[in-house]
Amino acid sequence: MNRTQAFLDKPFDADEWQKFYYRNQQHYIRQRLTAIKLLNEGHSRTQVSEQVGCSYDTLTRWMDKYLDGGLQGLVQSIRHQKPSRLSPEEQQQLKEMVLTQRPTDYGIDRNMWTGAILAVVIEQRFEVQLKDSRIYELLSELGLSYQRAHRDYANADLNAQKEWVAAVKKTAITTIG
Repeated sequence: MNRTQAFLDKPFDADEWQKFYYRNQQHYIRQRLTAIKLLNEGHSRTQVSEQVGCSYDTLTRWMDKYLDGGLQGLVQSIRHQKPSRLSPEEQQQLKEMVLTQRPTDYGIDRNMWTGAILAVVIEQRFEVQLKDSRIYELLSELGLSYQRAHRDYANADLNAQKEWVAAVKKTAITTIG
């Protein structure tokens, strides 16, 4: 059976498509989903590839993804299979560094790690250049999550804050005096 016939024989659930479309905000995934919907509506591959802005071959690969894994297979993130530029030992050293040290230990005037700071330290320490986006992927692979610091006033304990301020003032007075 040819690809077009297999595609036409595959049932298409518009409600499921809608859920996948709204759940996935990335442009490239929505582009794939739109292409599959248009094909299901009877548009030719040439028309669809022109309308969504992809090549005919790319559209054919998306059809294959859809035929193999349905909409779930179509929305899978792009994964690049490049080998890591950091050895497993260097990756473990990086994990230990993030967990136990601060950027100030490497001569950087900051107390919190960021992707940009990690990129600088990795280049200094391991002589490997990595983009910020790869840093965040690497942290995830190492079982670490990147979290932005933010103020959370809603959960503040006013009594604890007052005690802390008093303790700091007391420490400052005894240190100065």
